[in-house]
Amino acid sequence: MCSLKIVGIIVAVVVLLIVGLIIASKRIVKNAKKSQLEMEAANPLPKEKQHLLAYGANIALYRSESPRILPVKVDHETLKEGLSSYWDVSNPEEAVETLEWLLMEGHRARYDELFMALKAGQTFTEEEVGKSQKCYESAQEVMMKQLSFAKSDYDRVDTIAAWDFDRAVNIARWSYIVGYLTEEQAWGYIARAADTGSHFFQSWNDYFISFAFGRAIAYEGDIYDIIWSGKELLKEDGSIWNEFSINRSAVQKV
Repeated sequence: MCSLKIVGIIVAVVVLLIVGLIIASKRIVKNAKKSQLEMEAANPLPKEKQHLLAYGANIALYRSESPRILPVKVDHETLKEGLSSYWDVSNPEEAVETLEWLLMEGHRARYDELFMALKAGQTFTEEEVGKSQKCYESAQEVMMKQLSFAKSDYDRVDTIAAWDFDRAVNIARWSYIVGYLTEEQAWGYIARAADTGSHFFQSWNDYFISFAFGRAIAYEGDIYDIIWSGKELLKEDGSIWNEFSINRSAVQKV
């Protein structure tokens, strides 16, 4: 009887902890969204510029930033350190070089061939492709389970280019904030990424699939930590992707 009571107490404590974590998590999300809305209200942009920023929404939301404005919550020095450590961007010249590479060549130049081979059912050893195949297969399963995609949804996507375009939008944004680019330069690169992405993809579903497979193949990473942003962007009524079409032909003013 004593042991049963102890087990019961342990179960009750675990349940309370889980409930507490769920409540705390919801509060964090609510506060983050409130902060995001306050920043958007303080730094409003016209709709045509918000449309451009939609092509960087994956990384913006992954970093808990608004995809609708240029300013971010992170202070300038931390942003500079991040650009240098993770993106090899430490000055205006490197910012321009990186952005031109992402737009003109990018990871797709190296990995699209592997992506198409994996789509065709070819198999590789870890010595040949690292974790790319394993992560690619996992990404397929996660998107089907969490976003209700079918394998036929993957048939329309033949490039990981969204992995490059999303990065270009955000690196241009951050490079402007830290002073590596003028605002005019930043919007120029953002517009190029958006216009090119508009021609590459037929829908935001395709764009997210391309981005997710880019993470899986080029970065050799799982997509669990970006799937929630995909859900928000694709499923929530008020999301930037559900407000703007991926088609840029009707919106050219910057």
